[in-house]
Amino acid sequence: MKILTWNINGIRASKIKLSELFDSLDADVICLQETKVTRDMLDEPTAIVEGYNSYFSFSKKRSGYSGVATFCKASATPVEAEEGLYKELNPKLEGKVGHYGDVSEFSSDELESLDAEGRAVITKHKIRKHNGVEAELAIINVYCPRVDPDREDRLLYKLRFFALLQTRAEALLQSGCNVIVLGDMNVKHKSIDRSEEDEVGTVTTPSRVWVNQFVWDKDRDPSIAAVENKEDFAGTTSSARGGLFVDSFRYFYPDQTGAYTNWCTLTSARETNYGRRLDYIFTNVELAQSDLKDCVILADVEGSDHCPVKAEYMAEFIPAEKCPPLCTKHMPEFCGKQIKLSSFFMKREKTIESSIEIKTSQDTADQNHIKNTKNDKTEKVTLKRPSNGNKIGNAAKKKKTDSSDSRQGSLKGFFLKTSTKKEVVDIKMEEVSSETKGENHSSEMSVKVESTITVKSNTASAWKNLLQGPPPPPLCKGHQEPCVLRTVKKPGPNKGKQFFVCARGEGHSTNPEARCDFFKWVDYKKK
Repeated sequence: MKILTWNINGIRASKIKLSELFDSLDADVICLQETKVTRDMLDEPTAIVEGYNSYFSFSKKRSGYSGVATFCKASATPVEAEEGLYKELNPKLEGKVGHYGDVSEFSSDELESLDAEGRAVITKHKIRKHNGVEAELAIINVYCPRVDPDREDRLLYKLRFFALLQTRAEALLQSGCNVIVLGDMNVKHKSIDRSEEDEVGTVTTPSRVWVNQFVWDKDRDPSIAAVENKEDFAGTTSSARGGLFVDSFRYFYPDQTGAYTNWCTLTSARETNYGRRLDYIFTNVELAQSDLKDCVILADVEGSDHCPVKAEYMAEFIPAEKCPPLCTKHMPEFCGKQIKLSSFFMKREKTIESSIEIKTSQDTADQNHIKNTKNDKTEKVTLKRPSNGNKIGNAAKKKKTDSSDSRQGSLKGFFLKTSTKKEVVDIKMEEVSSETKGENHSSEMSVKVESTITVKSNTASAWKNLLQGPPPPPLCKGHQEPCVLRTVKKPGPNKGKQFFVCARGEGHSTNPEARCDFFKWVDYKKK
């Protein structure tokens, strides 16, 4: 079985059909993060992909924000599926995965808040290991929060999300189910997982401390501080065990450098591979030792600021007979139970025929004047929509179009047309004068034409001077290449100001092919 994770940075931004994209990734289960769709934005091409069944989690706070989705091939259909890390998100939904662990250290408001941003989907599958033993597998697809330096509360939110994630993963593992935790974890574990210079001395970054205790001993970094007291650390609970999962990529490539999954698009850092590893596939130790075959980073796959990570196992999926209730195929608008608004505006090609039966009763006084009729007479009238019924609207539209034929033109055309009309009028007047008074006036006509042409030329040059555009960018000192213009967006005294920097991708200072340190503010006075 092949399982893939990818922060797609907007599922609707794909330039090709999702079915073609998924087939090219060659995976049985595809877990996407940062889909950026909410429930009201989900359309059929996104929700229903041929050959796959899908399960979404949506943000309840902001539109077009966060969101995760898991797409399973028909051969890997799950037996159960659930949105969120705790049961309160879908209390009445059947087919939930269950096993939530001890959440007594979380308040009800906290549990609701942690599941309100659409950051987790869990699918439960039946698998057959390579030794023939059937087992259960829970795949937890997560998009972990990012720390906002301008908001202190987001660091606490991230750590509490980690704590709830670990509580749920270890509870599922304790129930006898194999567990894979994957997704954009928004954490750089070891120093080799980042291009930037590492911290000096003992690493105390909370997110790195959390992931270091989450993985087993062989994956741990001794330079990262240990959790001394679980009750004082917001990233764990007192019942957390830790050390139960394997970093699938480092399991095979423990010392590989330059293995990154995310790059800054603003600085073109992907060109020089100046990135970081934020995307992981964690496998419980037992399953990793028995069936994990390989784990690779697909750095050549573009379309996002992240790249996919794919793990391959010797086990195989046993598909369920039907999709669980959370599947998008069961949503009313996609299963035919809800009439779409667009159906009322569909163009009908066939002629509509309707028969109307009109019953009329005859007065007893008129019966002497009508023969061979009954007291109740039924008349059938057939109404047909004329085949050229919409020609009336088209004719009216055409008439309206003709009446307003090209009365509004471009600003440039205004000056050109004015000059041309004046020239034509002057020439015609002089031709008439020449016929009546002789050829002595021909010189006057040429003077007027030359005057009109001069006016047109002066107008064009005036507009060119007004709209001459920005001056050419300066050349950077390191490569003597044209720089790129940037704008300061960070709040502060320089917000909105523009500056020039080297156009090459960001990289190490020792890399001559990377961006040089050229920097120059835009001089507004000269501009």
